[in-house]
Amino acid sequence: MQLFIALALFEGCPFDFLNSPAALRGALEAAVAAGPFTLLEMAVVPFSPQGITACAVVGESHVALHSWPESGRLFVDVASCSTLESVRRAVAAIGDALPEGRLATLDERIVDPGGARAP
Repeated sequence: MQLFIALALFEGCPFDFLNSPAALRGALEAAVAAGPFTLLEMAVVPFSPQGITACAVVGESHVALHSWPESGRLFVDVASCSTLESVRRAVAAIGDALPEGRLATLDERIVDPGGARAP
């Protein structure tokens, strides 16, 4: 079995988007649909004074978003036992959901019995 992982950091994202539970839920739902992944459970947790963690547990593994509105940053963690392309589609859907911002960092890995490697 293989696990496909993408860790991404978006920068220059609007404070109001990153601090909106509804906006982050929408981005998470878009990522799950783009995979496409099988949604099992979703949680969106706002923090005080700002920031949100949103996570979807999917049949294939997970999609997680962590926002830092004060810095304009969104960290994305997608893992799937499906395909690398499904992980890439999920990250792209999150980027498309952002009203502005740019993908600053993307790290992809394939994990199998032999270890972790870049694609």
